Amino acid sequence: MKRRTRNIRLLGGLLFLLVLAGQRIGQTAEPILVAEGPASREANQKILVEIFLSKDRQSDADAIKREFAAVSITKVRPQYFKAGNPPENIAIGPNIPADIARLAIRLALTYNRGIKLLLPEERLRTDYIAIGTSIFDESFQRPITPEQLKQLSEPSLTTDQFHALYRHITGEDKRPPRQ
Repeated sequence: MKRRTRNIRLLGGLLFLLVLAGQRIGQTAEPILVAEGPASREANQKILVEIFLSKDRQSDADAIKREFAAVSITKVRPQYFKAGNPPENIAIGPNIPADIARLAIRLALTYNRGIKLLLPEERLRTDYIAIGTSIFDESFQRPITPEQLKQLSEPSLTTDQFHALYRHITGEDKRPPRQ
């Protein structure tokens, strides 16, 4: 029985790493529709949200899940730091609609002490959001100022404008394209 449990845990960990390591190499991303209706709900159901919380925020997980469920996002995986606080960062994949990204930013500000770092889109799954994650190397993360965060939170930004600004802040727009 112990061996089976261990194998299941290993398989779960491997699947977790595969999900996070999924890259867009040679793929064209399908845009997520922001419009209301069944197509939008179906697209939002593809989104995976991982939020890392401090132990004292454990009771907030249900409220966070309800916020995402209100926009048809059901794959929300809260995880808890045993000691200390999670990093003040956020990762937003390139297919995430601007409205959903702004929701994630608001929740990160509310439940994770703020946002001081962004993770570039280039290594993220297209339909992925992470708040307070520690699985990426510190050198991969890019600092964000309060003014830049305010710009990203601007409700008038379209999804394309949001991601163009996100890539500009992380410096991805200055790099040569991958071959």
